[in-house]
Amino acid sequence: MTRNRKMARKIGLCLFLVPALLAPLAGAGGQSLDEVLAKHAAAHGGLEKWRAVNSMIVTGTQSTFSKPAPFVFEWRRPDSVRFEQSLLGEKITVVHNGTVTKWIHPLLDVQQPAAVPEANAALARRALEIESPLVDAAAKGNQVELLGKEEIDGQPALKLKVTRKDGAEETWYLDPASYLELARFDRTLDLPDPKDRWTYYSDFRTVDGLVIAHRQEQEFSIRNVSLTVEKVQVNPEIDPGRFELK
Repeated sequence: MTRNRKMARKIGLCLFLVPALLAPLAGAGGQSLDEVLAKHAAAHGGLEKWRAVNSMIVTGTQSTFSKPAPFVFEWRRPDSVRFEQSLLGEKITVVHNGTVTKWIHPLLDVQQPAAVPEANAALARRALEIESPLVDAAAKGNQVELLGKEEIDGQPALKLKVTRKDGAEETWYLDPASYLELARFDRTLDLPDPKDRWTYYSDFRTVDGLVIAHRQEQEFSIRNVSLTVEKVQVNPEIDPGRFELK
């Protein structure tokens, strides 16, 4: 092969590789991951606003099996959570005190406080989150990749892969105009086995400077679950004993 032909081949290979390497960047409108994450945090009210949140109580209605029932979510920094809901006439309580995750779940024949089996504990804890894992992702130990653009239900979206500190993977879709989340694909706990789940977010409202989705539609297995937030309290006093089940 002559020197000129070798050079032409190398140039051709470079021209082939450049579009492939730039595809994810171009697909995200030329934005870097850091820019997207910064805009996402700003859309939710900003990092400083969220870092100033030490506690939160969210109340609303969850509709499961076409039956609406109230729920109460309580959170206290750094990672104490309590969630109460009614399902098929039974009261379910899940609590994480920062170390141990416990529940009372009559539908699983757990009538007294018991530790959630480790295989399901991480799923239960992730289900109790109120804050986007993309906000302050590095501080949470979450790794994020920007995968480009993709349509979700016919709407353009920025697609991101999140690998959590515990190794769990999720896919998030952000509105390229507002940088708020449109949807998430992950795994959830479903009486009692893990299932793939789609969650769709809407009705974003500002509460004390924080932008929070007041509506979620979840689809997993053959279920459709909707959550409607009715009230958000930011930095209320919460008794630490609320995060214990005895």
